[in-house]
Amino acid sequence: MKKLSLLFAVIASILVLQQAYATTPDVTIVHKPDVGNYLTDADGRTLYWTKKDSPQSGWCGKIPNAEKWPPFYNGAILSASPEMTSKEFGTIIRRDGRKQNTFRGYPLYYSSLDHQPGDTNGLKVDKSWSVMHPGKFHLVEILSTGYSRTVGTD
Repeated sequence: MKKLSLLFAVIASILVLQQAYATTPDVTIVHKPDVGNYLTDADGRTLYWTKKDSPQSGWCGKIPNAEKWPPFYNGAILSASPEMTSKEFGTIIRRDGRKQNTFRGYPLYYSSLDHQPGDTNGLKVDKSWSVMHPGKFHLVEILSTGYSRTVGTD
């Protein structure tokens, strides 16, 4: 009887672990032929960045209209698809007090022009908005100071 109980406990543990590993990452990389690789949230909604942002600080001038460009925030710790690590993501507090997730230092946004998963209608709005292309942003570690800075543009 003890062996049977132990067997059930092992099987239950395996099933729990399997379920934990089968969860959808908070952020993943997708590909669209006319756009290339870009980041989406767990629901397939496109994540954007703007050239007017600066790494780790957000919008340099007037904060983007949160109705048109809602900030992406999914908690302090994000899970990522295998091509990325959670260390590439962070959180900032915007000047308006809202929290926002970042990728390699750059704040992430949604676009109100996107109505369903896979839409990329916010691409190149005002020539300053773009989907977040993970291959175009590289985190550079400066060992002497421990300072990390993001390098890359669209």
